[in-house]
Parts: sequence; C-alpha cells; structure tokens
Amino acid sequence: MKRISILACILGMYFVSTAWAQQPATKPPSAKYGPHRMASQTSRTPGLTVSQSLNAQANPDHAAKIWELGTYPGGTWVTTWRINDLGVIVGLGDASAIGDGSGYTHTLEVPLFGPTAGKWTDLGTLPGEQSIGCEEPLDGISNTGLVVSHSITSDGYMHAVAWTQETGMVDLGTLADTGDPRYANHNSSYAISTNKLGTLIVGGSGVDQDTNSGFAAPVVWTPSKEWRNGKFVTKWKIHALDTAAYPDFSWVVWGVNDYGQIVGAGGDNNNPQTTVIGALWNPRVDGAGWRKLISLPPSTAYPFTEPYGINESGEIAGMVASDDWSIWLPTLWKPLDRTRTTYSRVIMLPLPQGVFTNAEAVGINDLGDIVGDSWNDDGSVDLAVRWTTKDLTFSELLNFPADWSFSWGVNNNRIATVTYTGGQKCPASVPWVYTCGGAIQLH
Repeated sequence: MKRISILACILGMYFVSTAWAQQPATKPPSAKYGPHRMASQTSRTPGLTVSQSLNAQANPDHAAKIWELGTYPGGTWVTTWRINDLGVIVGLGDASAIGDGSGYTHTLEVPLFGPTAGKWTDLGTLPGEQSIGCEEPLDGISNTGLVVSHSITSDGYMHAVAWTQETGMVDLGTLADTGDPRYANHNSSYAISTNKLGTLIVGGSGVDQDTNSGFAAPVVWTPSKEWRNGKFVTKWKIHALDTAAYPDFSWVVWGVNDYGQIVGAGGDNNNPQTTVIGALWNPRVDGAGWRKLISLPPSTAYPFTEPYGINESGEIAGMVASDDWSIWLPTLWKPLDRTRTTYSRVIMLPLPQGVFTNAEAVGINDLGDIVGDSWNDDGSVDLAVRWTTKDLTFSELLNFPADWSFSWGVNNNRIATVTYTGGQKCPASVPWVYTCGGAIQLH
C-alpha cells in the first residue's frame, strides 16, 4: 500500500504504522494522517462497476450539475478539497508527468465560472525539489483568493506557503522565526486551511517535517500590513496554539472559521493506540490570541475522535473510530452556548443505504450541508456522500459518475468538490495513483 499522505511527513506517522500493520483492510488513522485505502481491484461487469451501480441508485430524481475537470494539462493526477463561494477550487496535482509516472507536486486551482472556467492554473512552488506522486489535498482557499498550501524550500524542508495573484507564492516560515528557544529546531511547517475572509491561516510547525524526530505544534498565522516599496503588503506572523494540557501529543489542525474558532486533533506519542482527541481552540474575547484547548466530547463506544470542518455557526463535522480503527463513523458536534465553550455530545450521522459500513464527514458549509465519503468492509466500494444538519436522519450518495470518489469540501452555494477515478471524461483509473478533480451542485 503506497504511502501518499503529506502528513506522513508532518506528523511522523505517530500512530499509523502499527495500526496499518494490524488493519490492512481498513483505513488507518486517519486518511489524512496516513495512506488512504486503495480501491479493491475486484472483477467487475464490463462497463458498469459496483460503485457506478450504487451511484445510479443514489439520487434518480435529481439531475445534478456536474463538472468533470480532469487534471492539469499533461498531468496524471489531481486531488481537490476546498472551494470558495466564488466557485474556485484548490487542490494538489502534477503539472506534467515524468516519464511514465507522476510528476512533481504543485498547488493548483481551477474556477468553475467566468472566462477561464474549467482551466487549471499552476500556482508554482518554492525553489526546492518537490515530492512526486499523489497526495491528499491539504490546502485551502478564501473568498478573497488567498490560497494556502505547502512546498519544499531550497534547503529541502517543507514550509507553509500563501499565494495571491499579487504576491505569488510566499514562504510563511516556521516557529523558529519567533525566536522562542522551545522552537529553535523547527525547520518545517505546513498550512492546511484559511477562513473565508482570508484573515487566518492554520497548520503546524515541527522538526524535520516531524519524521520520527519531533512534535508537530499546532499554529495559526495572523496578518498585518507593512509599507514596502511604495505600497502596503501583507505580513504573516506565526503563533503556537495552546497544548499545555497534552505535552506529549502530536497535532494536526484542519479548519478555521471567520469567528476565529480552530479545530484539529492530537494523538499521544507515548501511547498512540489509546488516545486520540478532537481539539477546539476559541479566540479570546479581547482579541489577544486563543484560549486554552477544549477537548470535544468523544463517543464511549468509539474513543478516537477527529474533527475536520467547522462552519460560521460553530458546527463541527468529523468522525469517531473504534479503538482498533476498524470502524469509522461520521459525526457532528454543535455548540450549546453563545460563547461556544460547551459542545454537545457527539452526534452520530447515518450511513448511506447499501453496502456501507464506514464513513467520515469532512466538509461543512454555513447552510449545514456536510460532505465526506463512505466505504464497505473490504474497501472495494468508496463513494462521496452528503448529510445535513437540518435532518440528522438523512444521508445520500452524491450522484457523481465515478468508480471511486470522495467529497471533502462544500461552499455556501452548495457546490461540493469531488476527487474521483473513472467517470466519463477522466482517464485516471487507480485511486491514490491517478485521480481527477471535479465538482457537483447539491440539490
């Protein structure tokens, strides 16, 4: 099973290796921490896969608007996650193949509307030699056009980056830049998400990309304006988030909203098979940083907790997993007070009808639409799914024409991103090796 997640570098696979060895037929913890499940290459009826048959039954009464966007010209793969309210999608992909294989990883974007609709743009890289091969889409885009991602510096370390039309790709640095001796060795960082306003960027900072040699500290970047060369430019400052209650944990930060709430997850480096918590950081009332970490309420039966997305109402989408990582279930948390310091017990979302036994809820918009993916026991079927906070008994496969798919982002115009294989216009056919990008309008 090919390791493709960039967080294998970021978090040092702090609990993936053991779980993956013990559970080869299931997702390791988590799809973003480690390798995703490859679609099973079982025998299929010519012209109709199990997944396509299920999709055909998913929503027969609604003809959804579908965008099959393929890959960057000359590329072999694309993975997509975030989409802003203007319909611009950001993802990772190769700008061109090298020989018969994949090419170097670049950050890419594609608009769904306007004069360049459907045309991929290469946002470039830092000057280092980039990784090769399909990666999970760990990047984000704001409504202002700010794109956040990661790239390799000339000295070989991964750094968080921010891109705008004006500035191009900018290195966001690491916690070592703060001068704090606790972070003197932090030579690596990554950025995963930004809020809609483009005023906050979240990610992590660590040592040697945290490959078994350090801890990933959860971080947030805040902007200020600086007069430079006759104009104001944005300068980003990095801050470490509070983790004092969990000194031996490694962290990943997944989402941030305009209110300033940040969600992520942490795992115990000393006992990785027993402790994984969902984390929430709320902004201070006085605006001076963030409060102490809040641990989201877990499930008694499914103790491993991971929140992925948060909307402007403070609703959080994610998943819980059994203590052997053999079962993943989609979840929702809702704030119970105006200060958003108390959250509901974990709310379990339903699995779609059919063969599905596992799922994860990842993206959530301000209207309460939730997207993710669901799969069966042996991983031979994996398809994009939607839920809604308005009806906690509802779940439905997205009617996207693909053999294999996931949907991890949805905007406030109810357009969801899709990464997929197969389909009518995508030559890609091997999940997590050759994939295409797309989108679908929810009804």
